[in-house]
Amino acid sequence: MNRIQSRLALIVLALVFVLAGLQAESYTDNEFLRKSRELQALAASAFDGGDYDAATAYAKEARDWALRSDEYIAKSVADARSAAQAKAEADRLAAARSEAEELLGRAAARFAWATGVNAKATYPDAYGKAGRGLGEARTAFDGSDYPLSKQRSEEVLAALAGVGEFAPWPAVYKVRLIPKRSDCLWRIAEYPFVYNDPLKWPLLYEANKKTFRDPGNPNLIFPGQLLTIPSVNGEQREGTYDPTRSYATFPKTKK
Repeated sequence: MNRIQSRLALIVLALVFVLAGLQAESYTDNEFLRKSRELQALAASAFDGGDYDAATAYAKEARDWALRSDEYIAKSVADARSAAQAKAEADRLAAARSEAEELLGRAAARFAWATGVNAKATYPDAYGKAGRGLGEARTAFDGSDYPLSKQRSEEVLAALAGVGEFAPWPAVYKVRLIPKRSDCLWRIAEYPFVYNDPLKWPLLYEANKKTFRDPGNPNLIFPGQLLTIPSVNGEQREGTYDPTRSYATFPKTKK
């Protein structure tokens, strides 16, 4: 073997080693890798037959196809990674949509219930806040802003959490001028939203007599006068009596 042949042999062997390394990293079978293997076989056959020029050409071409294989594999891996990321994002979005939709349904149902029990009159502040929040939740949902929709729906539920079928019993009563049935402590105590018991009028008198024009006369009250309604059994009372609101009938207690 002369010097030129020796150098060619070294080149072929070097290319074969490079190809072996490339193939070791290319675990996926593909048309480029198969073509590279065919050319490697031709290079080996030409080398064994002493045709070093052909062997070198085949080896170089085999290397080019192997590199194409690696590029193909790299692109396939990148595409697979992108597809996986896209699927993960789609799954995340679907989960967020489902959660927002469920909360929006609960908020809408609670608001509908509140409307049905006249919460607009009995709990005007909470009802108004919930109505605005529900509108914003729906707008955000339609715009695919599911986190905001969820947040607004949660605010609706929170606003209506304290809303009951009836308003809290009033803590203050404003004496009214009622034809043929004037207000007096007896009749006021008898109202279902006060004590539902006329015999409890002394509670009203004791709590308010300092404000009377004649503190010694429980019958001397006048229209527009504000009377505090003290709690009897620790019940919650708040606000001033509003005839547009719905109140539960106060349970009668033993004398």
